[in-house]
Amino acid sequence: MTGLAESHYRLGMNYYHGKGVVRSYAEALKRFQLAAQGKYPRAIFMLGRMHDTGKGVTQNPVEAVKYYRQAAELGYARAQNMLGQAYIKGHGVPADYDEALKWLRLAVEQNFSDAQYNLGLMYAKGHGVPKDFLEARRWWGLAAEQGNPKVQFTLGHMYLVGKGVKKNYAKARQWLRQAAEQGLPTAQYLLGMMYVRGTGVLQNSTEARIWLQKAAEQNYLDAIYSLGKLLSAGSEEVRDPASAVVLLRQAATRGHLRAQVAVAHHFAKGIGTAVDLQLAYHWWLEAAKADNADAQYNLGVMYLNGKGVKRDTLEGKKWLISAADQGHTKAQYCLGVMYSTGKGVPQDIDEALRWKEAAEFWESL
Repeated sequence: MTGLAESHYRLGMNYYHGKGVVRSYAEALKRFQLAAQGKYPRAIFMLGRMHDTGKGVTQNPVEAVKYYRQAAELGYARAQNMLGQAYIKGHGVPADYDEALKWLRLAVEQNFSDAQYNLGLMYAKGHGVPKDFLEARRWWGLAAEQGNPKVQFTLGHMYLVGKGVKKNYAKARQWLRQAAEQGLPTAQYLLGMMYVRGTGVLQNSTEARIWLQKAAEQNYLDAIYSLGKLLSAGSEEVRDPASAVVLLRQAATRGHLRAQVAVAHHFAKGIGTAVDLQLAYHWWLEAAKADNADAQYNLGVMYLNGKGVKRDTLEGKKWLISAADQGHTKAQYCLGVMYSTGKGVPQDIDEALRWKEAAEFWESL
C-alpha cells in the first residue's frame, strides 16, 4: 500500500508543478487524496498546502491546519513546522505559543532547518520563551550550517548591522555569500551593496554589479534601483547611463521613490537618454506626491524657472515649502533668497532669515 501511495504522491507532485505533464491542480488534488488514504504524510501535507494557498481548492486555513496536524502526528517534520507556524501566527487556529513550541521542537528533533529557524525567531522575539538572542543565534547557526539560505541571510544581516551580535563584517560577508550563492535575492542585494559601499570589503563596482544583477534578474526592486544607480554613477568599468535609465525607469514604474527621483534627473539632464523635461516633470511629480523632498524641491525649481512647465511662482513656492518643511536645505536657502530679494513673493527679511537659519541648522545636523 505504501508503494502505491508513494506513486500517487509523486504523480500528484508532477501535476502540481507541471513536471513532464500539463500542470493541473485538480489532478494533483485527486492524486494526493488517493495517497492520503494510505496515510502517506507528504501527500497529506500537500493537501494542507493546497488549502492554505488556495491552489485547486477554495482557500481555507482551518482545513489546511487539519491536514498539517494529520501529517505532523505521523511524524512529518515539514508538517510539524507548518503547524508550529500556524500557532505562532494564529492562522487557521487560535494563536498559542505553547502549542507552537511543542510542534517546532518535534521538528527540530529531526534536524529540520526551517523549524530551527522558526524556533530561533521565537527566542529572538520572546514569544512563549524568555527573549534570548544567544539561544536564537544557536538555533539559527544549526540551520545555517545545514545550508538553509533564509537563515544564512538572517545571520549575515545580524552581523552586518550588529543586531543581537557584535558587528562583524567578515562573518556578515561569509553568511550572505553562502545565501547569495544559493540564489537568495535579498542576500545577493546586501552582498552587492557591501561592495558598492566598501563595507567590510574593498569597494569593487564589478563585484557589486555581479550580485546586484543576480538579484535584479529575480525582480528584487531595491536591487533594480541600486543596479541602475551603480551603472549611472559607478566607476568607469561598469558605467552605462543608457542601461541605467532602463533600470531606473523599471523601478520607478513599480513605485520606487528614489528611482523616480533618479530617472527624472536623467531625463532632465539628458544622461543616457535624450532630454525630456515632460518625463522629468512626470517622475518628480510622482515622487513629490509621495512626499519625497528632493522631488518637491526639483518641482519647485521647475515652476520658478518655467522649465518643462509654465512658470508659476505660487506653485513653485508651494513645492519648495513642502521640501523645506522636511529639512531640505537647498529648498530652505531658495526660499530665503526669494524672501530676501522679493522675487515672486513680497520681500520679507524676517522670513528670509528664518529660512536661512533653518538651512544652517539642518546642515549642522
